[in-house]
Amino acid sequence: METFSHILWDEWVSLKSVPPVEDEITGMLDGLPRLERDAEYVFQSGRLFMIRRLMKLWPRALTNKNNSTQPEEIRLMSARQNGRVSFAINKEVFCNIFTKHANSIKKTRNWNWVRGLWGSCGALYIPKSGYHLVLRPQEDNGSTERILGILKSAGFAVGLRKKDCCRELMLRDQQQIVTFLSRLGFVQSIFALEDTSIMRSMRSHANQLVNCDSANINKSLETARKQTALINQLEETGIINELPGPLLELIDARKKNPSISLNELGQSLSVPISKSTVEYRWKKIENTINTILKGDGTNVLRKSRR
Repeated sequence: METFSHILWDEWVSLKSVPPVEDEITGMLDGLPRLERDAEYVFQSGRLFMIRRLMKLWPRALTNKNNSTQPEEIRLMSARQNGRVSFAINKEVFCNIFTKHANSIKKTRNWNWVRGLWGSCGALYIPKSGYHLVLRPQEDNGSTERILGILKSAGFAVGLRKKDCCRELMLRDQQQIVTFLSRLGFVQSIFALEDTSIMRSMRSHANQLVNCDSANINKSLETARKQTALINQLEETGIINELPGPLLELIDARKKNPSISLNELGQSLSVPISKSTVEYRWKKIENTINTILKGDGTNVLRKSRR
């Protein structure tokens, strides 16, 4: 079965681009560590799917109806043993892309840019309980303040903490995570997340029922064990036959059914009685044996309607 992570990132890679594509490209690059080397900027990423998306959008950057010039190709460098891939972009091209993006940076909520940033430094974790959507933008380019401002202006409750060389932004509320994904255009991922939530709810409910049943069974068995022990004590003292008829009938029913519940025990009598009456009668039996064990000779058994 395809995992949620695969669904999420496959959908991100295949999303239809929204012009200007420079916004999304800038978001991707803002989420990556950057080194200056001669006439290039060098970036690193362990997300091959992000580089695929970048390469897909790249030919459409800095092109319009009046200018068919395309930016210089991204220069891919050798992959490292840790799975990270380096690529280089010409400084002039890089500056041109960011300059064009600056024309739309005044937008309060540029979700194209957020979509790119999410692809390079975002993640969604689904542990055994809860949901954690995380963004880890770079500290040195102002991305943290910008994404934080966008999310707060859109009404998101954002958690913020320092981690390693960056600040980590978190969303933990499931409904807010769904809203965030919808702003980025994720449809399949939202359905998959809702399916996961439903399955979790059903599993949790089933576990609660099983635990409740198990607890009730254990309680019934423990009660039956104590009652059987009381019967043994009565038989050892030799007074069991002196008990009133209703108590003898209850004891006989327990001996025949050593594991049923008190409610079932009451219903098994010739004249069915309630659980509370069963408890009352066992309390009388318990008081009787306790009096006998004390040896004060004060025990007097009387007939009772109960």
